[in-house]
Amino acid sequence: MKQILVALLLLPLFAVSPGIEEHLTAMKTTKDAVQDFVESGIAYGSFSYPTACATIPVAKRAAVVRAVGEFARSFTKSQAFLQWYASYRDEKKPSSPETTPAMADSRAKQIAELKASIAEQEKNQAKAPADQKGIYRDVIASLRQMVKELEKSDPEQDAQMDTFIKQGNDEAARQYKEKVAAWEKEYPEGDPKPLLKRRLKEFLDATANVDFAAKLVKKDDAMVFVNPAYENKDGRWKTTFRAGKEATEAARAFAQQWLKEL
Repeated sequence: MKQILVALLLLPLFAVSPGIEEHLTAMKTTKDAVQDFVESGIAYGSFSYPTACATIPVAKRAAVVRAVGEFARSFTKSQAFLQWYASYRDEKKPSSPETTPAMADSRAKQIAELKASIAEQEKNQAKAPADQKGIYRDVIASLRQMVKELEKSDPEQDAQMDTFIKQGNDEAARQYKEKVAAWEKEYPEGDPKPLLKRRLKEFLDATANVDFAAKLVKKDDAMVFVNPAYENKDGRWKTTFRAGKEATEAARAFAQQWLKEL
């Protein structure tokens, strides 16, 4: 996740200490940006943290991370976070399916649209120069022929098509009902705990078994792992490696404890 346990390395400590504006400016961020950072991480489950956090001394990182965890946990109980969760939950709600109309209704709509088009063409024809009126006449004749064809309905054929349409609408409604049920289970109203649990588990799974003693070597303008297997690891593994052992172990310990409490 956009590490609620590592990515917030600013707000919890600076919010209760002097010189916060100085720190935030130096790290090129703001209080609002930090809060957005947390919300975005919980929403999308991405891994990241401010690059400037690397300037925090190694000896202080565990304490900073624990403070960050406390802030994150308190923040997720706040009214502001619950309001954010409600909005996020609404965004995740499945869209209701569009109902296909019966043949008679569909045909009536097409006829109405064609007749409106005929009326418009007739207005244009009346205003057109004499040498162009024939063009409009041909277009209008074609549209009127289309109306006549649509008005020749076959009740038996319409009934067969309506049967298929109903089956399709019923199936779409059934699938929508299933999706809504799954959505309500995954994002229960007023209860962000399932989402928080999911993100914490993702964090713990992704940060397990990271070799913080892995060696790097400079290649061209970039630092790469000596072990090619590590170079092929995904972005989460590499982000955790860059965060460092001290910060990661503190974050994992806090995440495990928080998970037990949810």
